[in-house]
Amino acid sequence: MEQRFSEFSYGFAVTSELVNGVSGNIYGRPIFPTLREEGNVDGGYDVKLPSTGYPLYLQFKRVHYMQRRSAENWELFNSPHYRMYLMPSSYSIQQELLIHLELSGNEVYYIAPEFFKDNDLTEYYTNQTVFYHSVFFRPSDIGHLPDDFPHYVAFNQSTLGYFCSAKPRKLETILRGEKFYQSYNIAQLGKLKRINKEFYNGIINNMMDILERNEVETTLLRKSREHGRTDETIGDQARFAAFLARAYFDVELFIVGAPASRIN
Repeated sequence: MEQRFSEFSYGFAVTSELVNGVSGNIYGRPIFPTLREEGNVDGGYDVKLPSTGYPLYLQFKRVHYMQRRSAENWELFNSPHYRMYLMPSSYSIQQELLIHLELSGNEVYYIAPEFFKDNDLTEYYTNQTVFYHSVFFRPSDIGHLPDDFPHYVAFNQSTLGYFCSAKPRKLETILRGEKFYQSYNIAQLGKLKRINKEFYNGIINNMMDILERNEVETTLLRKSREHGRTDETIGDQARFAAFLARAYFDVELFIVGAPASRIN
């Protein structure tokens, strides 16, 4: 049974909680590539971001709720569970790109709901607990897709998760929302960097290098960036970084600050 709300609605709810602060510990500012604000030389980005932070990349996923015993791999759980489908490599190299993005030192996650009904989304959004009712998977834990066929991650609301291909493989790491904000925020304090042009140059160059290593054509991207480099602002850099993340990696880029850097 497919979830009854859209991927966009789910992503909006998670984004809202990150912007407002998850349990007072994680504050994430999404960067939208088409957003421009007047009245500020940097398009408002210098006042919207914390002074220090780090990038967080999230790929919002839809789920299917498996409630029938006839479902493939039912024996892994012997109870209802969820599936998160991965894009076949014949259609997209997204999984490969996300693995490279993560292994280059970034925080990159698939995030999926542990619910599928409209009423659940409404309740959790109202109570600001959508984040807590979500599950996170690292691309590197899932690993390289073995062939061009569809694959999926199966999981339930305990600690079990499997990458399902020709033979299911148990995933070692599953992060759930109620624990994610505690362990994640503490662990990332050492990654905080001052947000300036150098910060965004690092993000942009990292993504461009990954694309080129995976034989993605970037000539026009580099030319377009060089064209406006002389008067480029931090806002311009933020928008370009967000464009690369969304258009080529199919993820949303968030800039996450420590509690003392709360975004108002």
